[in-house]
Amino acid sequence: MTKIVPAVLVRTKEEYSARLSVIRQLTNRFQLDVIDGEYVDNKTIQLDQIGRLTDTRMDVHLMVKSPKPFVERCIALNANKIIMQFECGEDLMPFIERIKKSGLNAGVAINPETKLSKLKPFTDLLNHVLIMGYSAGFAGQKLDPMVFDRLTEVRDMFPFAEVGLDGGVNLTNAKKVLQAGFDVVNINSAIFDTEDPLSSYMKFLEYTL
Repeated sequence: MTKIVPAVLVRTKEEYSARLSVIRQLTNRFQLDVIDGEYVDNKTIQLDQIGRLTDTRMDVHLMVKSPKPFVERCIALNANKIIMQFECGEDLMPFIERIKKSGLNAGVAINPETKLSKLKPFTDLLNHVLIMGYSAGFAGQKLDPMVFDRLTEVRDMFPFAEVGLDGGVNLTNAKKVLQAGFDVVNINSAIFDTEDPLSSYMKFLEYTL
């Protein structure tokens, strides 16, 4: 069954705390999106502004230019998964090896415009592959339908990895997305930008049953 994981893209500690309070009513796992203002012209809450969690599993999606200090902070926070953006411009192999050595799960997110063949060097190393529904950096964009073809390709390349989808999922496309076979689907705006996030989450959950 596909796991619906709330995605959190916020700028302040206050927003983060408010989202976390809602998430604890929904599920025991969420994804924190971290953007440094350099990868794209957007900036979110930073990892030194949050504390280690013991009751909720936190995946961290790093959309940053220089992953090293962010990876180390994620390790200190005991993140459930550390997902790095392939297009950051750095060789991700040393960071993947560092994450795996720490005993945590390593993942890579890949934008629609990037060829999946570029992930081949990581075939036996990744615990998670995150297929982006649109180019990473800003919430609320439209889902690229090519993600469904990409799911099949990623499954062939990474038969033992968890495969996720992030970006562009809403109640209009929810049935198709949540029944496509992704292990994880991350949802931000369609949950949190509503009057009743709990009710919105439950509507998505219906498509996974």
